[in-house]
Amino acid sequence: MKNNRSSIFFSSLTIIVPLLVIFSYNQLDHSFKIAGVTLKKLFADDGISTNDKNKPKKLKKSYLAKINEEKNQKIKADSLQIVHHKDSSNFIIDTSTFEQFVSQNSEERVLIMGDSECGGLCKQLNDYCIQNGHKLVVSFVWNSATIFNFAYADTVTKIIKKYKPTYIFLVVGLNELYAKDIAKRKKAAMTLAKKLEGIRYSWIGPANYVKDYGINNAFFTSAIPGTFFSSKDLNLPKGSDNRHPNTEGYRMWMDTIATWVSTSAKYPITMNKPLKRKQGIKSKIISLNASKYRGY
Repeated sequence: MKNNRSSIFFSSLTIIVPLLVIFSYNQLDHSFKIAGVTLKKLFADDGISTNDKNKPKKLKKSYLAKINEEKNQKIKADSLQIVHHKDSSNFIIDTSTFEQFVSQNSEERVLIMGDSECGGLCKQLNDYCIQNGHKLVVSFVWNSATIFNFAYADTVTKIIKKYKPTYIFLVVGLNELYAKDIAKRKKAAMTLAKKLEGIRYSWIGPANYVKDYGINNAFFTSAIPGTFFSSKDLNLPKGSDNRHPNTEGYRMWMDTIATWVSTSAKYPITMNKPLKRKQGIKSKIISLNASKYRGY
């Protein structure tokens, strides 16, 4: 009877001991020795270093496995916050490309503001917004205004704060084509650019019918690279005053701007050509005149 019990006991050991070894092996991340034999844990997705054929093959957990295990890599679309893995010094996210992807696949709250040329473009922009699912929240037309009004009055800041646009079209410069105090106007343009920080925008230069003295270049160098659209070389049909485009001219102008915004601008948005034109503007229109309200 005792012999039978002993046999059962030793037989059990032959099963239990190997199981314990396997269990211990599974719990360890490094190699260990048993009776002079070195055991190494293998991973199916590990990379193998073969720099020295005479050395045992060195195994390393893949970078992707570490990311999945620790779950410390995240990207927040709303703030573009990027948290890198502790070993990811070579891991780079192109935020400009990501930003463009988000922009082109989002519905925008659009604000257009500018001088009297803005008053003609806003009607055309309205058709584009309706066609592409954007909302034209407000058109701010400041007749006879210059860059000084937009830069030094608090009006722009108040409108942005109230209507919270996600995209701005700025149309200014018609009333300063003859200006020669370019340094002062560039300073004002840079002040305005700071007011727009944090909001995606496209800065539209005036439709020149005369040669300017440098105002377009002042705006171009003040705006964020890739956000300024020069209109001075466009051949747009004139209105009766020979200063503004006519209705067809505004349509052609907006079509050209839309193509640039959707394909080449730093902050692109979807701007497919509208199937229906001359749709009524339902959004807020703010109209001021710089001769009566300077603002600063």
